Order: sequence, then C-alpha cells, then structure tokens
Amino acid sequence: MEKKDLISTKHIDVLDGIRAISVIIVLIFHFWQQTWIFPIIKTPFLGFMGVERIDFTPLAKVGYLFVDMMILISGFLLFLPVARNVFSGDPIEKWSTFFKKRAIRILPSYLLCIVLLFFYELIAGGYGRPINWGVAFSDLILHLTFMQTWTTQSYLATKLNVVLWTLAIEVWFYVLFPVIAGIIRRRKKEKDALGCIFRASVTFAVMIGISIAYIYGYVLNTGSAFSSSVDKFLLGIKIGSMQVGIRSDYLSMVINQLPAFMGLYAVGIAGSMIYVFAAGKLKRKWWIGTIFTVIAIVFLWLIIVMIKDCASKNAEEAQIWQMTERLKLALVYMGFILSSAFAVKPFRFLLSNKLMVFLSTISYNLYIWHQWLCVKLKYEWRVPYWTGDTPPNQLYGPESDVWKAKYAVIITIGAFALAALMTYLFERPMSDLLNKRPSIYNGKLKTLFKKKQ
Repeated sequence: MEKKDLISTKHIDVLDGIRAISVIIVLIFHFWQQTWIFPIIKTPFLGFMGVERIDFTPLAKVGYLFVDMMILISGFLLFLPVARNVFSGDPIEKWSTFFKKRAIRILPSYLLCIVLLFFYELIAGGYGRPINWGVAFSDLILHLTFMQTWTTQSYLATKLNVVLWTLAIEVWFYVLFPVIAGIIRRRKKEKDALGCIFRASVTFAVMIGISIAYIYGYVLNTGSAFSSSVDKFLLGIKIGSMQVGIRSDYLSMVINQLPAFMGLYAVGIAGSMIYVFAAGKLKRKWWIGTIFTVIAIVFLWLIIVMIKDCASKNAEEAQIWQMTERLKLALVYMGFILSSAFAVKPFRFLLSNKLMVFLSTISYNLYIWHQWLCVKLKYEWRVPYWTGDTPPNQLYGPESDVWKAKYAVIITIGAFALAALMTYLFERPMSDLLNKRPSIYNGKLKTLFKKKQ
C-alpha cells in the first residue's frame, strides 16, 4: 500500500472544519438572540430552480444543538489513542500526561476569562453595591472547581460568562475518562481486539442507559417519587451562599448536566473505534471516497431535516426535543464525521483548508468570548449608541434596522478579533511555556526574526 493511500488515525483533517463550523453556528444562535436579524440570503440567480432565497433561520433558532457536536468531537478525539491501542496495540500515555495535556489545553484561557470577568464585575457593580461577597466568592469558587452547573445562581444567573458551563461538563468527563478507557483498553495477554470490543459494547450500553434513565426517569418524570426525592436531596445541599438544585421551570438546568451527555460521549467513543478499525482496512481510492462523499451528503441532509424539525417547535418543546432526540442526533452527527473523514479529497478540502484550520485554531476563544462580548456591547456599553429603555432590535422601523446592521457587524468583527488576539497572544504562548517550548514571551519572536534575516 502506497503512503498516499494510507488513512491517518492521528490527525483527521475534516474535524478542523466541523469544529469551526459548529462553534460559528452556536455564535449565530447567540448573535440572533441579541439582533433578531433573521439570516436569509436572497438568491434570484437560482430562480430557475425555484430557489428565491436560502433561509438559515432554523440554524439561528436552535444553533445551540451544535454544542452537542462540539462535545461529540471531544469524546471522539479523547478516545482515539485508546482505539489505536485496541486495534493496533499502540501504548497509551500515562494518565498524569493525559491530565497535564488537558489542563494545558483548557485552563489558561478558561482561568484568564474567569479572573478578568470577576474583577470586572466587582468594579462594574455586577455583584451589587455594596458588593455581595458571599455571592461573588461562591460564583468564583464554583467556576474554579467546575461545579457552576450545580446552582442556578452560578449557572443561569452567573456574572462569569454563562457559556463556560460546557467546560464544566468536559472536565468532569475527563475525571471519568481513565476509568472508562481502563475498562476498554487492551490487556497484555490479549492477542486480538475481541475482548476490548465486548467490554466497549457493555460500556456503551451502560453510558447510554445512564442518559436514558436520567432523561426519562428524572428530567421528564417531574413529580414522581424518584424525581421528587432527588430534588429534595439536592435542595438540602448548599455551597457557600448558593443552594444546589438543577431543576428549572424551563429545563435549562437539567438539560445541561453530565448524565444527559453520557450517551453523546458513548457515541463519540464508538465512533473513534469504528474510525480506527475502518482506517486500517480502507485505502484512499477515488471510488471509496466517492461512496463516502455521497453518504456524507445524505447525513448532512439528515442533520438539516432534524434541525428544521427542532426549530419548528416552541422554546419548551424544542428543549424537550433536544433531550429526547439527542442520541439520534449524535448518531447522525457521527455518521457525517465518519463519512466525511473517508470522502474524496475535494470534499475534505472544504473542511480542512487554511481558513478552516485558522477558524478551528481560534474556535476555543471564539466560543468563550463571543456571547459575553455581544451582551456587554448591547446592554452595558451601548455600542452602537442607543437611548431609552428598549434596545433598538426590539423596535421597528428604518432606524432600528440600521442599528441592528451596525451592531451585527461590530459584534462579528469584535468576536473574531478578540478570539484571534486571545489565541495568539495568550493561549498559544501559554501552551508553549507550559510545554517548555520557545514562546513569544521567551525568545520565539527573536529566533524567528533572526531566521528571516
């Protein structure tokens, strides 16, 4: 087999684009919440096909569903080294190394965001005047320990950036991951992968069972003896001045707890095993790529159908849909990821070109900062400037339309610019420093400058 025909199991190029697009769709959802601009593109040049316009409104209305894609990709990538161990016998890195890498990847930008926003809110009066130190420190401590989703005050009413809840889910899964991987990984005496596959199947079933039991036995079974007893137990716990309780009238708390995502992670883990197995059997041939390209397009169509279905419902129904259809949507997402990874080169290029690589590189900070920035610009800093008590996007008329257009441009440019700055001036240099590599803060720029000379 020629080297060009080999399929890499270490770098999957299409994931750059899929990750970047997922973050941008979540951004579109949050920006739509603030602008009320419906993303519709007029296409008169397609009139001969009966397509006068392309309406992206469903993506704006339920773009939060692509947070699931981001978490799915995380589970997929986390398990890839274990999948290589299962099918190829590759060694697995020490768990101390695993946690070090995860910490270096997520903590610098996460902690910087928390520290900056904490002091900003203290100064700006976000925690009251005089400062309510109990709420302030509880909010801070729960974020530092990744427990912010456990109380309404530190999650839905937090001053420290509500989108950080996803990092809490991720970190607690990192804690569980060595146990899951340890169960599935190949034993020294195993000559083939059959035992691993059996243990993996049992593990997947347990993880999916946890999600199903949580969703149908607790979340959607409000008022039952079981759900009431759990609520009573949680409400009896206090962390600082905040009371633990994940029940909410509009489901926002219960949807985004780790048990609800266990099935999603199971699909990610299963997907990585399927990918590594298939990559060892398939070659980069045009006819194989063509088949998978067609399959990828079918899965993309299924994603669009499911997004439209969710977007057709009211807010509460959409949240219930998100819980009950999450596993099905995860399977469709994974189908798209796997088929795209084996697709023809031109299709993969759409998801792995330089632009997609750049967007993927800044996607972490883009996700962290975009919502906070657009809300502050609108309500506190009033940029573009507006007067009165009602934001212009809630009014009608030419002046409102002009303001919305200006605001949309400002928050879009601002979000991408801030993400790029945070990535290249903080996240990546900190990663270099913590990995004991030259960074822009310890001679890297000087070295590069000398090379150019």
